Amino acid sequence: MLWVVDKKIVKHTVATGDMLVEVPVRVRFEYGLRDERFVAGSMSRRFLYNRDALLRRLPRADAAALEAEVECAVDRAIVEHLKFNGYAEGDVQLFAATAPSAVGDRRQGGHDAAASEKTPPAPGAAGNASEDAPQIILPRAARKA
Repeated sequence: MLWVVDKKIVKHTVATGDMLVEVPVRVRFEYGLRDERFVAGSMSRRFLYNRDALLRRLPRADAAALEAEVECAVDRAIVEHLKFNGYAEGDVQLFAATAPSAVGDRRQGGHDAAASEKTPPAPGAAGNASEDAPQIILPRAARKA
């Protein structure tokens, strides 16, 4: 099995009542490949964004809902990355079903940033609104046969 480590910046748009705020999220993820195919459940990801500044700018925003929304956006971007590179097709199981959830570390001091490394919420759980999110349709030429 081959382990791949990738980095990506995901731009997530948070919609409030009267404005849209674009949040850049740095993502570092690693996963296993076997015969140039994604190994289900092998994904490990860590993301970083300026959570404290965002919550100051949006005082009525719920911190837990914002965290879940950013997690879903990051997971969608990772799935799109895997599909675009031809490593996966159809439904992709990023994380192992029995993997325990790890608590993200918070960096204190000169930076107001939040980092998180954990498994996504279970399907049907609160904050998992991937059905309502816009989907990217990839051209067939981008897929490897």
